Amino acid sequence: MSIEKPTRYVIFGAGAIGSAVAGLLTLAGSRVVCVARPAYEEALRKGIVIIENGEELTVRVDAVSAARELSPESGDVAFITTKSQATEAAVNELIERYDETLPVVCLQNGVRNEEIAGRRFRKVYAGLVFLSAVQLEPSVIALPQGRSVAIGCYPAGVDDIARDLCAELTRAGFEAMASAYVMSMKWGKLVANLNNATTTITGYWLERAMSDPEMRRLMLAVREEGLRVLDAAGIAVEPPSDEPSPIRIREMTDKLRKPPKHPYDPARLTQGPHTYSSMWQDLHLGRKAHEAEFLNGDIVALGEKLGIPTPYNSTLLEIVNRMFEEGLSPGLYRPNQLNDLIRSQAIEA
Repeated sequence: MSIEKPTRYVIFGAGAIGSAVAGLLTLAGSRVVCVARPAYEEALRKGIVIIENGEELTVRVDAVSAARELSPESGDVAFITTKSQATEAAVNELIERYDETLPVVCLQNGVRNEEIAGRRFRKVYAGLVFLSAVQLEPSVIALPQGRSVAIGCYPAGVDDIARDLCAELTRAGFEAMASAYVMSMKWGKLVANLNNATTTITGYWLERAMSDPEMRRLMLAVREEGLRVLDAAGIAVEPPSDEPSPIRIREMTDKLRKPPKHPYDPARLTQGPHTYSSMWQDLHLGRKAHEAEFLNGDIVALGEKLGIPTPYNSTLLEIVNRMFEEGLSPGLYRPNQLNDLIRSQAIEA
């Protein structure tokens, strides 16, 4: 594969991240088609607005509402950008239209997606993305922070396809790197994403969470529990120290021990930009599915297997499940209330 070739990118699951990636690739001149829910398909065809650093970019992207509407081309590459709970359905739809040689990049949170894709496709790539995208309506996407992407072969290694994909993403404005250690990076990001549940339950956006000392202590405890389980399991959460990486989760976690650089100031923090987790957005928008089972749930399951208590992640998972089942809004508990609840349940256990 070469970036000189007129490759077409099939973005399967064009929500916040998928639409943003599709829009930026399209603006850079790449050929893109999205598979998206009907409302999002319509918005992409009419034109989505991408807001970043006060600048608004409008772009139209070709889109369909189901993979069966695609006309496969020989140079197609698929980016799966769905939530983890929708990966198997996405893979099943794609295999009905393509043979097993289709290159598939799992540009998703969680660590199970590549294995699922690998059951049906031979060329599977792990994709790490640091692109905060807030999409509270189909036609408008705010990008508060992040443009980092890493792609590598699954389960490890790097090849020309990964390098060429990163070259084209770089041309589209991403800080993209090909790496043999993307799965380790994704385990590290899973630890960071354990607190998607914490911010959803408290209703905090990321900037507010990072400025609140009590919330920082709570997020630290959640991450430390996750790292304790993964270390016991012998799972690498970072590449070797001499390898480049857009994420170093241990360093990120250590920073939570320090006081916030900018203490919480309601007057300042009510101003944008606000970075909301995808889980927060799903709950706010009234969706019934979420991916905590593929984040906190993986830590809980591994902890049970190893005999390691996981009161923080198991409580977060239990509360998030209830909030989605009952259609509750983000902000059910304040950080101190949530921390007290977790500790009380740990004592009872």
